[in-house]
Amino acid sequence: MTLPLSGMMTAAMINAELGRASNAHFSLNDPAVRALAEKPSGKIMFSDFYGKANELVVKVTSATQYNTLIKSFFTPDDWASDKAKRLIISGVDFGSMSGAAALAITDATSGQAGSFGGKLTLEIEAGAFISGSGGKWPVASAGNGGIALHANFKGRNGNNLQLINKGIIRGGGGSGGQGGKGGGGTYAQNVTVREPTEGDLRGNGYGWTWVNNFSRVIISWGGQELLRWDNQSFSTMFYDINGARYYRGTPDGGVSGTSFFKIYRTFEQNQNVYTDGGTGGAGGTGQGFNLASGIGASGNAGGMNAGRGGNGGHGGMWGNSGANGDAGINGNNGNGLVGSSGGIGGAAIDSIANVDIVENSGQINGRQE
Repeated sequence: MTLPLSGMMTAAMINAELGRASNAHFSLNDPAVRALAEKPSGKIMFSDFYGKANELVVKVTSATQYNTLIKSFFTPDDWASDKAKRLIISGVDFGSMSGAAALAITDATSGQAGSFGGKLTLEIEAGAFISGSGGKWPVASAGNGGIALHANFKGRNGNNLQLINKGIIRGGGGSGGQGGKGGGGTYAQNVTVREPTEGDLRGNGYGWTWVNNFSRVIISWGGQELLRWDNQSFSTMFYDINGARYYRGTPDGGVSGTSFFKIYRTFEQNQNVYTDGGTGGAGGTGQGFNLASGIGASGNAGGMNAGRGGNGGHGGMWGNSGANGDAGINGNNGNGLVGSSGGIGGAAIDSIANVDIVENSGQINGRQE
């Protein structure tokens, strides 16, 4: 802690600031004592220690920071040393535009062996923010809200990060889930069926016969004689029999006074036509750094008699999960599918076991895990 600005100053207080036992041997000419007083030589008095601290302090007061490491604010030698270090965030936003944490202690490659030496304090002043990224649909991993503060490693000597929070630490909101697909539909459609589908038939019980002597028409189909009428007109090209229309086709030879023709037929038939349900609406974005929470999109209409897709879920606010997508509407040939789950809200502090919260007079929005 910083020594007082006025009043009593004792050797025990100076020893404590240097990390020594309060009753340790003390001399004003000790190099470490002079360094703390910022008096490398010459006359030195107890009043020279007012307001001094045996701590390297870095204060960030300008420019938004993106996906930053605490390590980056200290020189490699200072970071590794046992000297106490303090990073103060004052009136600045630390944010993330990706899935990475807005602020982490050190890089994963360095690990704990490359983490801080000595005591490390993170102080977030009122008006400063550490904000995770908002979840975005439909990328699966990006649907979850981002981490604000990731205390990914303890210090190299096993020390925890000391956290003083007077500002706001907030995980990103999860995205809304996609709406479910609407149920399938069906409807009957009247179509004209032709048999055969192309060409015509003769033989094997199929044919159209004309007998001149009697102006007789004989129609056979599938081995069954369907019609035998006399006194007909040769110019008649079709007859309607039992719901089907039979057509005289191309000539196919004949014998004395009798002509043979090929034959085909058509009839009306109802056929079922199947339609797809509408697709579900996209989930809304979760609230995050430079990203407002969004409402889910409306589901899309399906085909005839099919169900509309469900609406997408709304994105979550800071640190909260997004809403699930609505189920699709049932069609007359199937039920709508359930919507997908909303993204999980991001952690305000990840790896909380590596953190000692010394003070929290600000806000922490989101999980601490």
